[in-house]
This record gives sequence, structure tokens and C-alpha cells, in this order.
Amino acid sequence: LPEGSSSVQLVSVLWLCENTKDFDIADTQLEAEYRKFPSKLAVTCVDDDLRKGKMEDNKDIVEAIPEFLPGTMAIVTGPRSFRRKAKNYLLNQGYPSDTICVME
Repeated sequence: LPEGSSSVQLVSVLWLCENTKDFDIADTQLEAEYRKFPSKLAVTCVDDDLRKGKMEDNKDIVEAIPEFLPGTMAIVTGPRSFRRKAKNYLLNQGYPSDTICVME
């Protein structure tokens, strides 16, 4: 997040892992960013194996992904199967395709 004034109003991070110990990888860095920007950064960590289920079936995921508003951008990264599933979920939630950036 940029220092000082910015057009960024909110950054929502949804981190999915099938094992909670995997959150240790960047937990300290995310916590430090949250402490600097508590009103601009929302972090949700969900332990779930999405290879077996649908994103819309997980209440924590549904609650963590904000409703699309003009100016919103979604950035998706992870394994190929997750990227495809996440993009389809966002499209079904009303995110226009040009607001979804899928990183390989």
C-alpha cells in the first residue's frame, strides 16, 4: 500500500491453504502490513482444500470476497486449477473480466 494519500481505499487479501501451517510463510509480513494500514487492509486466511469443493460452498470465502464496485480489481494467483476456479467464481459474482488479473 502506498504511503500518504492514495486512491486505494481497501485491499482485501484472501489466502487459501489446505494446511494451516502454510500460513506461516508470510504471516509476519502480512501482520506488519496490517499494523501499518489497519483501515485499508483486510486479511482473511482460510484452510480448505478447494480441489474437492466449490468456492461458493465455503462461507468464509464468500464473506471475504467483497461485492464488485466500480474501481475494484481482483488479482488471482496460485495453482492453475485454483486460478481457473477463482476467476470463474469472481465472474459469477459480477466481476467484469477486465477487472480480474490472473497471475501465473
